[in-house]
Amino acid sequence: MSIQFSEQLANPDLWIGMAEELLAAAKLLEVDIVQYWSEVHVEDGRVVRTACRKNVHGAYSLLTAYALENYFKALLVHKNRESFRNKLLTRIPRYIKQHDLLRLAREVSMKLTIVEEDLLSRLSRSSMWAARYPIPTGPTAITAIRLFSDGKTYLVAYFRPEDIGLVHAFVNRLWEYVTKEIGISHNQALNQKW
Repeated sequence: MSIQFSEQLANPDLWIGMAEELLAAAKLLEVDIVQYWSEVHVEDGRVVRTACRKNVHGAYSLLTAYALENYFKALLVHKNRESFRNKLLTRIPRYIKQHDLLRLAREVSMKLTIVEEDLLSRLSRSSMWAARYPIPTGPTAITAIRLFSDGKTYLVAYFRPEDIGLVHAFVNRLWEYVTKEIGISHNQALNQKW
C-alpha cells in the first residue's frame, strides 16, 4: 500500500487530473455567479440591492483555489521527483500540504502580476477558511489586508464580478507554465485550455 501511495504522490498527472476535475465542478457554478452579479445594484459606489439568490461565489473560489493548488503541487512533485525516488513515503510532505497559493507560486518560481497576487490571495483566503467555515480558523486568519510584492497593502476579503475572467486567464497562464515545466505533449496541452 505504501509503495502505491509513494508512486501516486510523485505522479504529476494525478495532481493535474484532480485539478481538471475541480475546475469542471467550478465551471458549473459560473452561470449562477453571473446571474447573481447581474441582480446586484450599486448606486454611488454603494450596494443598494443584492440578489435574491444564494451566492455561490465562495464555493467557486474554493473549488478554483483547490484546482490551482493541485496544478502547483503537480509542479512541486515534478520539481522534487528525485527526492521521491526509491523512497517509501507514508504521508504527504509538509511543503505539499499548504494552501497558500502565493507561497506555492513562489516555490515553483512563477512570477505574478499584482492582479494575480490579488486573485491568489483572495482564493487562498477562501480555501483556508472564508468559503469553508462561518468563522476564521484563528485570530490571525481574519486579517483582510495583505502585503503584496510592490510593498503596498491590499484588501483581500471580497469577490467581484470579474473574478471568473481573472480565474480563466490565470488558469490558462498556469497551464502554459505547467506544460513548459513538466513537458506535457502538444495534444494534451490543446485539450487543457479553459
